[in-house]
Amino acid sequence: MTTWKSFLTRAISAVVALIIIFALYYFLQITGLKIIIAVAVAIGAWELLGILFHTEPSKLLKSAFFVLAFFVFIVSTLALNLGAIVFATSLILLCILSLLTLHKTADLPRMAKFQSHSALGLMYVGLLPSFAFRLLDQTQGLAWFIFLLAVVFAGDTMAYVFGVLFGKHKVMPSVSPKKTWEGSIGGIVGSVVAGFLCWKFLLSDYSPIFILGLAAVSGYVGQFGDFFESLLKRIADVKDSGKIMPGHGGVLDRIDGVLFASPVVLLGVVIISHLLS
Repeated sequence: MTTWKSFLTRAISAVVALIIIFALYYFLQITGLKIIIAVAVAIGAWELLGILFHTEPSKLLKSAFFVLAFFVFIVSTLALNLGAIVFATSLILLCILSLLTLHKTADLPRMAKFQSHSALGLMYVGLLPSFAFRLLDQTQGLAWFIFLLAVVFAGDTMAYVFGVLFGKHKVMPSVSPKKTWEGSIGGIVGSVVAGFLCWKFLLSDYSPIFILGLAAVSGYVGQFGDFFESLLKRIADVKDSGKIMPGHGGVLDRIDGVLFASPVVLLGVVIISHLLS
C-alpha cells in the first residue's frame, strides 16, 4: 500500500511539474523551456554540492565550483566546441585554486578528492544538460526535446511499475538495491512505446525503425543515469539529492536519466540530419 501511495505522490508531483513547464512554454515558447533548463541546472549544481562536497569545509572552493559549473553550462549552450575549452579551463582553475587554498594543510587526499570531484561535477551539471538545451535549437527541436523527456520519464515510470509487480532479480544491488532486471525491461518497453507515440504524432517524417531504436537506446542509457546518481548518493550517504519535488526528491533525482540520455538523443539527431541532408 505504501508503495502505491509513493507512486501516487510521484505522479501528482510530476503533473504539477508538467503544468509549470506547459505554462512557461505557453507564455514564452522555446525561451520558457530554456529558462526551465537553466533553473534546473542551477538547482542541480547546488544539490551536487551537498553530494560531492559534503565533507569539504571551504566555502570558497564550493562557491567557485558552483559558479564555474554554471558558467560551463551557459557557454556550452552557445557553442559546444567553446564549451569544451571552458570546461578544461574551469577545471584547471579549480585545480589551481584548491592547491593555493589547501597546500598548507598538507592534506593531499583532500586536494585530490576536490579536484577529481570537480571534474566529475563540471561534466555532470555543466556539459550534460547543455545537450538537452541544444536539442531545442535543432530542426524540429521542440519535438526532439519532448521525445527526450517522454522516453526517459515513460521508461522511469514503467520501470517502477514493472519492478513493483514483477521485480525479483536485482541488477546492481550494491549500487541501487531496489532496481531489478524486470523493472529495467519494463523501462525499455515504456521508452519504446513513448518513442512510438512521438514518431506517430511529432516525428513522422523520420524512419520508425530509427526512432524506436533511438528510444530504446536512449531509455536504456537513461537508466544508467539513475544508477550513477544512486552511486554518488550512496557514497555521500544521502537518500535524495534534495526535497524540492515530493516523491522524487531533488531536481537531480528527477533529471538524472535525462542528463545521460540527452547526448545520445542529440547524437541521433545530428546523425539523421546529416543522412537526410
